[in-house]
Amino acid sequence: MTGNPAAGKRYTIYDVAKEAGVSPSTVSNALNGTARVSPKTQQRIDQAIAHLDYTPNANARALRKTSSRIIGVILRDISSEYYAQCVASILQRALDEDYVVLTSDAHFRQDVMEKSVAALVERRVDGMMFIGGHSDEDSIRSVHEAGIPLVLGDRYLEGFPCVQFNNYDTMRGIVHAFYDAGYRRFGYLGEMLMNQQNLQMRFGGFERGLDECGISDENRYISLTEYLNVGKMQPAYEQFTKYLRATPPKIRPQIMFSSNDMVAQGIISAVLRSGLRVPEDVAVIGFDNISIAKYCTPSISSVEQDPYQLGDACFNLLMQQIHHRETENIMLTQRVAIRSSAPLAAENIERYGLQLYEEE
Repeated sequence: MTGNPAAGKRYTIYDVAKEAGVSPSTVSNALNGTARVSPKTQQRIDQAIAHLDYTPNANARALRKTSSRIIGVILRDISSEYYAQCVASILQRALDEDYVVLTSDAHFRQDVMEKSVAALVERRVDGMMFIGGHSDEDSIRSVHEAGIPLVLGDRYLEGFPCVQFNNYDTMRGIVHAFYDAGYRRFGYLGEMLMNQQNLQMRFGGFERGLDECGISDENRYISLTEYLNVGKMQPAYEQFTKYLRATPPKIRPQIMFSSNDMVAQGIISAVLRSGLRVPEDVAVIGFDNISIAKYCTPSISSVEQDPYQLGDACFNLLMQQIHHRETENIMLTQRVAIRSSAPLAAENIERYGLQLYEEE
C-alpha cells in the first residue's frame, strides 16, 4: 500500500485500483459482484478501500438498477462510410433486441466528446460504446465510474472490454510483401495520429516494416497532415499533386500506402492527372475496402475489415457486460484485397500470415 491518503480528497475507483495493484474493472467487479474475484485480490481491494476511505457513488449505482433500454454510441467521425456501416450494424442489432441507440459524433473535438458522454450518462443509458478515437481515457473512465457497462470498438485500452483489429501486424506484413515483390521506395499519406489509435497502429506497423526491410530515410516519403482529419479525397489529391510536381521521378515512391480508401483515391487521381500511370509509375494501396475500392478505375488494393462484423461484435460484447456475463477481448481478422492499383501475387501476402480477400 502507498502512504496516507490526502486529507479531503475524493478518491475514485481508479485510485483504489492503483492502491490495490489491480485494474479498475476488477475493483468494479469486486464492488458490484459482476464477476468472480479471488479471495486474495478481494482482500487487497478491501484494504485499499479502507485505507483511502473510498465510498462508491451510491446515486450512480442506484440508477443502474432500472433499465432504460437505451445504448449510447460515441464516434469521432460518422461521415466515414466505414464507421457509418459499423453503426448501421449496431442499429440493426439494437432493433432486434428492443434497444434504442443514441449516437454522437465528436468531430475530433474533446469538448464535444465530454458533453456527449455527460448527456448520455444523464439519460441513464444501459451501456455505451466508444468506436474509434483516442485520447479520451478520462471520458471512458467517467462512464465506468458511473457504473455504466461499456465497450471499446476498433481500439484498445487496458482494463476495458475491446473489439479490435491487428492493424500493426497487418500493415507490417504488407510492407514486407511488397518489398519481396521488388519495391524499394515507399510512401505514406494520412491523417495526424493523435486522434485515432487505429491509425497509430497502422502507421507504426508501416514504419516497423520499412525498418526491417532496411528502407533508408531517403527512400521514404511520409506525410501526416491535419487537413485529412476533416476531408479525405480532395486534400489528398491536392497535396500529392504538389508533391509530384516538385519531386524528380527517381525520388518518388514506387508505392504509396494510405490511411484509408478515400485518401488512396485522392492519390490515384493526382497520379493520373499528372500524366503518370497507376500502378506502373506509382502503385497505391488503401485501407478499409469501402465500396469505391472495387468499382473505381483503377480498382484499389485495400485492407478489408468488415464494419458490420465490428458493430455486431461490439453489440454482443456490450450485451454480455450488461447482463454481467464473463467477457474476453476480441481480435477480428483483416484480409488483403489485391486489385489493379497495386497488384501482387497471392504467395507474397500469404507468406506473412495474411489472408486474401476474395471478391464475391
